[in-house]
Amino acid sequence: MQTVTSFPCPRVRMRKGNFPYIFIDPQDFTQATDWRLDKAFNAQWLTISCDGLITVKANSSGYAWDGCSPKFDIFNLLVIGTPDGHIDYRTNRPYTYRASMVHDALYQYLDSIPISKREVDRLFLQMLGDFKLRHAYHFFVTYFGGRGVKQRGLSAPRIKPAATQPALSKQRKAA
Repeated sequence: MQTVTSFPCPRVRMRKGNFPYIFIDPQDFTQATDWRLDKAFNAQWLTISCDGLITVKANSSGYAWDGCSPKFDIFNLLVIGTPDGHIDYRTNRPYTYRASMVHDALYQYLDSIPISKREVDRLFLQMLGDFKLRHAYHFFVTYFGGRGVKQRGLSAPRIKPAATQPALSKQRKAA
């Protein structure tokens, strides 16, 4: 049997208290991005291809995460913390389900992935789609998530250039 010791390890994070994993996804999930990498990233729970395709791996046990954190379990009776949003009728899952899964997987390897925290947080905002509190959630992960993590070996991903729009000053001059 082959071991996974050649993979980068998830960063070790000591938590105080009882933090439940409330979601388990039994299937791999892929998310396209506009990132372009010189070298693919491959780890036990996460893969990022050179063309920016992220795969959160379920492996044999499923990928488990706590949704939007922090959350606290009180006497195994009640979970209190950041809500994951009401159920999206299009997916039958909370609004933040996929965004929080991908964000958690990327943060799990934040010290070794070749993507900046800023780009990871930007992807989280994009994946939240039309969730009403997306900007508030983005604010909190930007300023409070991943504190103290030293990102090693960062090479800025190449982003596809967005369609350029004429500058406002040029539009005013023409008017």
